[in-house]
Amino acid sequence: MKTSSLNLSSILASLLLAASTTAQTNTSSIQWTNPFPVLPCNGINIKDITVAELQVHFADGNLTAVQLAQCYVDRIAKTNPYVHHVIEINPDWKTIAQGLDAERANGTVRGPLHGIPVLTKDNIATDDKVATTDGNLALLGSKVAGDAFVVKKMRAAGIVLLGHANESEDADHRAVIAFSEGWSDRGGQTRNVWNGTQQTAGSSTGPAQAVAGYNILLSVGTETHGSVLHPAGHAGVVGLKPTVGLTSRGGVIPGSHNRDSVGTFARNVHDAALLLDAMYGADDEDPWSLAQVGRTPDGGYAQYATNSSALKGAVFGIPYHIWWSTIAGLRAPGNEAKFLARLDQLKRAGVTIVNMTNPLPYADEIQNAYGWGDAVTTPYWLQSQRYLNVDLYNDYTEYLQGISWPNGTAGGLPLENLGDLAVWNNQNNKTTGALGGAFPWKSGQDALIAAVATAGVRDTRYWRGWYWRLARSQACMNGAYTYKTANGTTIKIDAVLIPNVGGGGASSSIASVPDAAQYPAMTIPVDVDGFNVPIGLGIWGTGYSESNMVKWASAMESLFQFNAHFEPEFVKFNTTKIPFDARWPGYTCSRDSLDHLGCSV
Repeated sequence: MKTSSLNLSSILASLLLAASTTAQTNTSSIQWTNPFPVLPCNGINIKDITVAELQVHFADGNLTAVQLAQCYVDRIAKTNPYVHHVIEINPDWKTIAQGLDAERANGTVRGPLHGIPVLTKDNIATDDKVATTDGNLALLGSKVAGDAFVVKKMRAAGIVLLGHANESEDADHRAVIAFSEGWSDRGGQTRNVWNGTQQTAGSSTGPAQAVAGYNILLSVGTETHGSVLHPAGHAGVVGLKPTVGLTSRGGVIPGSHNRDSVGTFARNVHDAALLLDAMYGADDEDPWSLAQVGRTPDGGYAQYATNSSALKGAVFGIPYHIWWSTIAGLRAPGNEAKFLARLDQLKRAGVTIVNMTNPLPYADEIQNAYGWGDAVTTPYWLQSQRYLNVDLYNDYTEYLQGISWPNGTAGGLPLENLGDLAVWNNQNNKTTGALGGAFPWKSGQDALIAAVATAGVRDTRYWRGWYWRLARSQACMNGAYTYKTANGTTIKIDAVLIPNVGGGGASSSIASVPDAAQYPAMTIPVDVDGFNVPIGLGIWGTGYSESNMVKWASAMESLFQFNAHFEPEFVKFNTTKIPFDARWPGYTCSRDSLDHLGCSV
């Protein structure tokens, strides 16, 4: 039986109004005192301090690397029992910081990040006393072959590796149907510092939320399908996901060599770019990284950060079809008006906004109309998950075969391939919940089982599915930058803007296309929704266009001044609720639709 569009619209309008009223009541009418205010560090206000400002304090003798790291360690000790942002603190952090302070005292400063503490996601290998486990219990006791390439680069840059941040277990490759985002069996439930009952998105939940909650200044995450961009949006921080291969994946527990990228989180664009500068480079152990040779700027990417004056005369495009029209988060109460207000602000700053009403190439074939994932009409063998499952099996198995077990695996069970990991989880169901039935793992480990079922076979369907999506995704994004109107006129676009917002059971739509295209993307916070969860504005890039993204993201950041107007206050920090409170009605993700990465209305 069909429901008339008028009746359906009326019902949805009533539900949305009720949700909006409830949301405002939940976050606005209750007086709340921040239980974790940021305390001065050796007399210095570090709440929204920048890396450059810290370097001045270091140089003037007002602060040392040891003192700064100690302030973050102390704060983590207070907040982490509730928010679970950090899995493990590096026991050698003080020795590292002392050595860097001694270097400075002797006149050696390695670079702009000398003495700056950083957290890394738990899937990035550090050859130290901190376990690298991807958030799971099975890998406890393993020894990595060495530092990940990006970790070697960070150590050389003088960074203090403070510890490992929490994540959605197995970097969101364990389950996809029904699970609690931000949970790992090793680290517990990551909480959103803006509202503890609300989603964090994933899988780089700990790195993003730690920066948002002032538990660290900078952090490193990874992305296969939204895992930097989505959590950055929900955390109200800058997230930078580079071109695939710009940051080596050597030593990173993988999801897919076709998509994995190591990215950065920070409270401002310049600092996010500084951390990227410390990590990128060609690595013989990651063939994909060799493609960057001759395509990166002398002096790195941070030099392109600018201010709002650069906006005058710029041309920004907004792809109306799908990304600015039907996605669930944009349609949620009040959100569209907030995004449009930012566009008006850009116009007043001298930006020409091109409303790209003509659909981008292949948009309806590759992008879900309501949020994250594939179009719901995608044929089975062309769905992203088909080739990603094959990649997960092969790449994770290769990683397992490269680590060692000085004292053997827990229970003596073999851990030589992805199937072994799934069996280990089943055998330890009391602590892993692998058999499912309840949150945090209602569907157990459905994604791992699906990957194991492929046996890693790269047949014709695998190659066709991978290339079909790669080619269409690249064409879509390239077409956005040379936008053709309905009458055939071509408009050159300086930056393509995409809302980074989730809601109604559908996650953000910002990442699906750039991840499949192997292209970069970046997000900055611009406002908060009715549940006090941040919403972001993203920039899509094309291959190796990070300098362009840094320029325009920093210019918009300078104009919007998000950090000056909004601050997380750890609302409902002590909640134990799982799953999280539902955000908005209207759109749903069914078991069937999520099985092929999509949502429906």
